[in-house]
Amino acid sequence: MPPVFRSDSASRIDLERRFPNLRYSGWRRKSPLNTDYNCFAWAACDDQKLWAPLLPPYFWPSGAPRELTLECFVETFRSMGYRSCDDSSFQFGFQKVAIYADEEMTPTHMARQHFFGRGWLSKLGNLEDILHPELRNVEGDTAASSTDYGIVVRVLKRNWWAAARCGLFRGWWASFKFLLYRIAR
Repeated sequence: MPPVFRSDSASRIDLERRFPNLRYSGWRRKSPLNTDYNCFAWAACDDQKLWAPLLPPYFWPSGAPRELTLECFVETFRSMGYRSCDDSSFQFGFQKVAIYADEEMTPTHMARQHFFGRGWLSKLGNLEDILHPELRNVEGDTAASSTDYGIVVRVLKRNWWAAARCGLFRGWWASFKFLLYRIAR
């Protein structure tokens, strides 16, 4: 599906209704609606495929465990150079991702830290990518029956050199494409 642009007001009303912690946070939309990829792919700097360990024909890195568990996600991102991290604060020279989970520790969402530490980038389901100041801005109910993303349960980091080898430039390219889309609108 080609990217679809909603008006700023329609986007703001819808996203703040779905994610109440976004209200008054100073978040910004970074892309149009797009169903070509999801938050797990976006965290891995991929805007070309849908990622999920258990849902064929979704992509999942070869050799990575195919389970919908926190350990599976940590191991999969470890294969891309990530290591566990104590906190989510910006550290020069490192790229960080955060894994959200429900009360059963099932991963529900991932966010990637902005390259220059200006917040966190989230792909919100089939909706837009946004830049939000804090991880808690998209947190919600942790009940397994909830459609919310739950809470951040793990932060991982990798150095920029590992990020460059594993696709950091794809993330920059995606951001640049979306900037061009916004300008052309």
